[in-house]
Amino acid sequence: MSFRRLAASFGIEFKHTFRRPLFFFLAVILILSAWGLSSGKMSISSGDSSVGGTKAWITSEFAQTQMMTFIILLYYAFFIAKAAGLMLLRDHETQVDVLLHSTPLTPREYVWGRFLAVTGGFVVLMLFQVAVNAFFNHVVPNPSAQDIRGPFLLRSYLVPVLTIGLPFLVFFTGLSMVLGERTRNAVMVFVLPVATLLVCGFFLWTWSPSWLDLRVNKLFQVIDPAGYRWLNETLLKVDRGVDYYNKHAVPYDALFWLNRAWLLILGIAGVLLTERAVAQSLRGAVISKRQAKSRGVAPAAGILAPEPAHGAPLAGLGMTGRQPGFLSSVATVARTELRELLRQPGLYIFIPLILVQVLGNSLLAVGAFDTPVLLTPGTSAVQIANQVILLVLLLLLFYTVESLERERTTGLSQILYATPCRTAAFLAGKAVANSVVALVVLAASLVASWIALLVQHTVPFSFAPYALIWGLLLIPTFLFWTAFVTAIYAAVGNRYASYGIALSALIYTGFRTLTREISWAGNWPLWGRALRWSDLGFFETDRLALVLNRVMVLGGAVFFVALAVKLFERRGADAVRTIHRLAPRTLGAAALRLGGFALVPLAAWTVLVFQVTNGLEGGVFKKETKDYWAKNLKTWLDAPLPDIARVDVAVTVDPKRHALRSAGTFTLVNGLDSTLAQIPLTGGLDWNHLKWTMDGKAYEPEDRKHLFVFTPERPLAKGDSVVIGWKWDGFLPRGITKNGGNTDEFVLPSGVVLTGFEPSFLPVIGFMEGVGETKDNKTEARKYPRDYWKGITRAGYGATAWFPARVAITGPAEYTLNGPGVCTSNTVKGGLRTQVWETDHPIKILNIVCGKWKTKQGHGTTIYYDPAHPYNVEEMSSTLDAARHWYSEWFLPYPWRELKLSEFPALAGYAQGFGTNITFSENMGFLTKNDAKTDATFLVTAHEAAHQWWGNILTPANGPNGDFLSEGMAHFSTLLLFEKVKGARGRMEFAKGIESRYGDRRRVDDERPMYDIDGKRESDETVMYDRGGWVFWMLYDFMGHDRALAGLQRFIRTWSESRDHPALQDFVASMRPYARDPVAYDAFVKEWFEDRAMPEYRVTGAKKEKRAQGYDVTLTVRNTGTGRMPVEIAATSGERWAKPSKEPSYRESREGIVLGAGESKALTIHCSFSPDKVVVDPDVRVLQLNRKQATVRRAGRASGRSIRPGTSSWRPRPSPTRR
Repeated sequence: MSFRRLAASFGIEFKHTFRRPLFFFLAVILILSAWGLSSGKMSISSGDSSVGGTKAWITSEFAQTQMMTFIILLYYAFFIAKAAGLMLLRDHETQVDVLLHSTPLTPREYVWGRFLAVTGGFVVLMLFQVAVNAFFNHVVPNPSAQDIRGPFLLRSYLVPVLTIGLPFLVFFTGLSMVLGERTRNAVMVFVLPVATLLVCGFFLWTWSPSWLDLRVNKLFQVIDPAGYRWLNETLLKVDRGVDYYNKHAVPYDALFWLNRAWLLILGIAGVLLTERAVAQSLRGAVISKRQAKSRGVAPAAGILAPEPAHGAPLAGLGMTGRQPGFLSSVATVARTELRELLRQPGLYIFIPLILVQVLGNSLLAVGAFDTPVLLTPGTSAVQIANQVILLVLLLLLFYTVESLERERTTGLSQILYATPCRTAAFLAGKAVANSVVALVVLAASLVASWIALLVQHTVPFSFAPYALIWGLLLIPTFLFWTAFVTAIYAAVGNRYASYGIALSALIYTGFRTLTREISWAGNWPLWGRALRWSDLGFFETDRLALVLNRVMVLGGAVFFVALAVKLFERRGADAVRTIHRLAPRTLGAAALRLGGFALVPLAAWTVLVFQVTNGLEGGVFKKETKDYWAKNLKTWLDAPLPDIARVDVAVTVDPKRHALRSAGTFTLVNGLDSTLAQIPLTGGLDWNHLKWTMDGKAYEPEDRKHLFVFTPERPLAKGDSVVIGWKWDGFLPRGITKNGGNTDEFVLPSGVVLTGFEPSFLPVIGFMEGVGETKDNKTEARKYPRDYWKGITRAGYGATAWFPARVAITGPAEYTLNGPGVCTSNTVKGGLRTQVWETDHPIKILNIVCGKWKTKQGHGTTIYYDPAHPYNVEEMSSTLDAARHWYSEWFLPYPWRELKLSEFPALAGYAQGFGTNITFSENMGFLTKNDAKTDATFLVTAHEAAHQWWGNILTPANGPNGDFLSEGMAHFSTLLLFEKVKGARGRMEFAKGIESRYGDRRRVDDERPMYDIDGKRESDETVMYDRGGWVFWMLYDFMGHDRALAGLQRFIRTWSESRDHPALQDFVASMRPYARDPVAYDAFVKEWFEDRAMPEYRVTGAKKEKRAQGYDVTLTVRNTGTGRMPVEIAATSGERWAKPSKEPSYRESREGIVLGAGESKALTIHCSFSPDKVVVDPDVRVLQLNRKQATVRRAGRASGRSIRPGTSSWRPRPSPTRR
């Protein structure tokens, strides 16, 4: 190898790199990305979210490494593929390679020079990225980013380039080169970035359920070329504290270096294979004489004698000439392009890739609590729509550009462009042929979806949802994109510039989608949450927005087609013609003609902007709610309020018109020791023709931006009452969402959901603190003293005191209209049904839910479900029966006659446990796939049923930690019911699931002791639900079954009858008399309620040795976390939960230890069998971090062999309830 020739090859290509349009487009993208991300739109999920709290720096090495893992795949991959993969192909197309290989330049010098040039060019870009990131993060003023800016350290920016960027660059450059040289096909070059993006973006980066085997997880970390999965699973998922991320370097381990090593090896191997391919192409194909004979290759015959000219004259052929018709030209071009398309291997590679990707994502999809999802055709179509859209857009980009470029690179353009074939027909023919790519992707996805539904063997296949979503909704996107790319190519006439502009448009749209800044007016690909599906009704909330959006996109496609036809050049540049075309009159006439094509998309865009602005999340709504907040916060926050003595309300719903009417009365009584001079009621923003009454007389209250203040003739003394009435009509929801967001309450043909949490069908008493509060005006949460719970505390939600209610609901006769209590009347007249519901026991909050249901009767329970979703109804009914029976026995007898559970459309994914009237979204329980590990139907039903006791019978206090007595207690009750009904295994699997969820979502610096949790911080939810449920379980386990339940019964009975409402301190004080050891009880409360105890166990040095009587396992256990808890260590053999067809082979030996923070202990476990695993806390009774890593597996059976770290597939054995 000659260094001089290598340097010459390198220098030519390296200089050319900086003249490529792609280089400049990527540089601009990096600048815009650095500017956008400098405001903290992507940062480590750690730190204190309170005002002035320590935040995660975007300038830390961790933050820059995380950003590099995203950017290297989302940005660099496509540009590297184009630069490296098309580099040798470009030399071949321009026949430069013939000239180069006539020189002494060897294939090795040629290939390695090109490789080093491309690599060097992207290294320069990465260094440029370092510079612009540092510039925007440290130099450009940005007051809003002061909290997330740390000191400048060059290492924080350079190390991610060296560890993440360079190995990926070598890998992608080498593989792109070998693909380009081997296939000589530009489209095949793009298989690599598209496939990598699909596998990483839609699987490796996102799919990590809590039950995933640790070994499989590590395998996925090794194969992720971007390195994000390793970073997230190893260092980010379980929060290590903001100080760690801000001030420490990323600790790379052996797994990471293994990942980097295979990238470098494959990249270098790709270059070597490219060198070999180039050398073979220079030598030509070598075949044997036998092969030549079989192929009919004649031997050389020396000098050939010229053949005499012969044949008929041209005039005798009878040829005629005419201009071809438009359709015949389109058909001819399309046939030619289609033959070329079918000869390319790209489609045949993408089909199995699409099948595997879509099938895998469909079958492995998880929902709430990491539970498998039961697919339906509609949910399946929407679930994979984002993948399909991205894949088709990228493929259409590559196929369209290469199709338009083909005539120029083959030299056919001079002939073809001189033919009478019209430009419009020429471009249309290519577009028709390339549309086959989209059809192939959609067909493969459809087959994968059919297979997924067949594998689940529950929901039947239906073609209609796919035709609606992928046909009517997605095809306009593909037409628009094809026209847009064609117009770009027609305007710039350059393959690389076309790629750069189109990819920039995709990246910009994707960035706005990820930051949730995009709306219907700009969401041309329908990314994000735009396609919110419900089997009960198709796009009812945003149907108008979808239609207008599709009209806008189709109109835009027509506009870009006209633009492409106008700009497509079939002649060489001519200075005189250019000057003539730039004349004002000519330009004006052309703009006027094109302007006619722009009218439709511009009009649709304008209407969409108006609709979004006046919709549910638009500027008008934000202004109204912000005015409500600003006008009333200081005056009416925590103002004294009356009790509700009775509610009478009549509601009429018209689902077809999204309309409702409400008329009713509140009987309010002053239960306070002081007098009440004024009463505030919050009304709805969508109320029309509003009329008020007070004590039966018309009344005009003070309207403080929808907070209506009533002033009785004389202040209400204690025990005095007043009757306030209302009457109004309106529409719900009022307008469209911004981009397919949640719709919590609605009146739609698919169902009706109205709750007392919002003024949707009746006023809310008092000022609603959260309405109108945004990140721009959000204030720090009120800090309560630890003894705030002493004295009388207001209810956290709903009414302060119990009240009777009568709710009359009128709607179409085909609907069932459910309200709280017992149905005392059900009449049908004139096509309208009226159901009257009256409470047989007082209640604290009301709700209404309506639908077209079938029913499943239980023992004092009823399930109302849509006929399309019968799959889990039996399980839900039996769970509801069990919950009513056992919760009544454990806590307090259920006071109401009937317990109902009703299904509503999945316009928002939640379930709520209102008194007697539970509501479930269709995707919560009704559409979950259950197995022994993840019984989601049982889980969600048991949790919401528990709210009948914890949340309704007992309503927690309005203040810190009150919600633990609602959500945490509901999780605890679910654990109890799992153990009672499903056995120990069910309880353990659920406990492990919420433990993993808590570990993944907690934020160390943001988490406060349970006594101080108020729901205002980002990590509070998982603390209240998951940690709360676990701590209540451990307290129950600590106290013993009988004592714990006796304390719980006394607690709920006492507080359910009081006007006072309990906080967590009330619960702790109430349970203390039932503890066997009050001192130990106080110590437990101190660690888990007042502090933030969180153990984390590690097993080291585990070995087993053969003894005369069996085996001894020696090991050391260390608590690397905090807290002091007794925990068992088990040496086990076999499967704990063997399948019914297998003989039980599980055996175990245990030892108990107590470890405080940082403590370790060596112990020996004596076994009468040969153990193969060591498990910390085998019965899942102690909350801990990283439970999977507290298990070790054996390395061999020989005496003295160690047990290696790993994960466990052990099945917990049943254990008697501890007393």
